[in-house]
Amino acid sequence: MDFASYHLWSQFEPALGWEDTHCQMQRGWRAIQTLARDRSPKVAFTETIWQKVGKLAQAGIYEFHQQPLLLKHPRGCERVADRLYLYYEIATVRDRVMQILRQYQADPWLLDRDILLLNRGDEPIPSPIEIAVGGEGFQLLAAFDCIIRSSPHQIQIIDFKTGLADPDFRQAEVYLLACSYLYPDCEAVAYFYNLETMTSSELVTATPDRLMKIARKLAQIAKLHQQQLQEYQLNPDCFDRLFPPHPGTHCRACAFNYYCAYAVGS
Repeated sequence: MDFASYHLWSQFEPALGWEDTHCQMQRGWRAIQTLARDRSPKVAFTETIWQKVGKLAQAGIYEFHQQPLLLKHPRGCERVADRLYLYYEIATVRDRVMQILRQYQADPWLLDRDILLLNRGDEPIPSPIEIAVGGEGFQLLAAFDCIIRSSPHQIQIIDFKTGLADPDFRQAEVYLLACSYLYPDCEAVAYFYNLETMTSSELVTATPDRLMKIARKLAQIAKLHQQQLQEYQLNPDCFDRLFPPHPGTHCRACAFNYYCAYAVGS
């Protein structure tokens, strides 16, 4: 079956405000890497500072809840930092993550909540959810950060963020769609929680009609993505047409700039 995810959606259509740095060719390079995974060396992705901070901060929250006694331990943050090998990171990453850990230890807002799921942030690809739309279907991949039960028939989906960038609320809607299949008897709400600023976004909800629109959008993206891959496999020379480039200064942070003939400042 075709697959879709919020990440694939964001590769097709950038979040509001990120249009200038969006490049369809990057999606093409990622697709080629997936196709050739067992036949060619993998591209080594270089994580940005904010990506490292986000991943390590989420892992730290996870570690605290694996060993809740660390939340009361005077050196609990240092113990968690050891588990994350945080002292091997550059000072900027280390300091920001330690600040998050200290803030969370002082106010562990997930403690005593009914946590249904809490991920460390470095898990493998989640099990796909089969979504049916208009007689056809696709596989939805949804990697949740945290799900808690707030009442017998209500769940809250929490996505952890760091930094100052505004969240993309399409991500929350994709999570709501996934939970409508995983927890069909529960009402679901979603929101983003910034681990650095300790602030929550507005709650995101979706009616059944809205969820159906999201499902149709993802089904369209999944189908088009597979069609483009098949066309590329039949005719590799059409790569530039299928995945048009949008070069700029953002090329410097692209993992594929070494291979891309359009990369700027690589």
